Amino acid sequence: MGGGMGIHVISDSTGEPVNWKIKRFANISGSEEFVTQLMMEMPELVDAGTIYEPERQKLKEAIAQICTDGLMPAFEHLKSIRASKVQNLPELNRKQLYETFTIVLWRAYKDLMQTATKMMEPEFGFLFQPDAKFESGLAKWITKRPRHAGMADYFRQRRTEWQIDLGNFRNYLEHRDETDPVRYARYYEPAHAEMIFDAVWRTIADLMAMLVSMHLPSNAMLVEIPTAQRDPVRPRRFRFALRGLAKP
Repeated sequence: MGGGMGIHVISDSTGEPVNWKIKRFANISGSEEFVTQLMMEMPELVDAGTIYEPERQKLKEAIAQICTDGLMPAFEHLKSIRASKVQNLPELNRKQLYETFTIVLWRAYKDLMQTATKMMEPEFGFLFQPDAKFESGLAKWITKRPRHAGMADYFRQRRTEWQIDLGNFRNYLEHRDETDPVRYARYYEPAHAEMIFDAVWRTIADLMAMLVSMHLPSNAMLVEIPTAQRDPVRPRRFRFALRGLAKP
């Protein structure tokens, strides 16, 4: 569950609710945007769709795991990177902050997100294929989902803007090939870490919302609420609408 001062979980739910044991899971505010969208709002969107139990619960758990095992650990590393700006760290320690951050963040995107996407769209793995297989997989997917053909440019832009390069850097960290380290110098800068975390979690949220929307009843759709109109107390990104009754 989210909270203003941190994320808490129920560690023992036996007996009456008043006796349940609650422990702090992370010192991350429940108001962080990636938490509100993926851990609070996304399960509600899944519940409104046509994915039924037991698959529904498995999907919600997979989406939550993107946060708990991927984005939240990456965010904690990002907080350490922020703190390092005023610390006189040895170069080895400073670089380790960025490298661990990158590996954890890539896992959230490449592994944990893909687990969730395949529960809704089994053929969605083309996102992570080399260019030729990506294009052929995308073409096949658009044939099946013509209503979402407009997403093609979105996928291509994310690949060229950061996905391919982030994946290459992660592979470099894992295998230490002969690539000139200067190529990845920007990955050791606080501003780049902030940018790439924001890009990754927002892409995950976009893709989750798109795939969940495919499983809504045929007469329903998701409408994005303009940022200025979102409830500051309960800042949901989407609302439901019936086709023909509201414009997206």
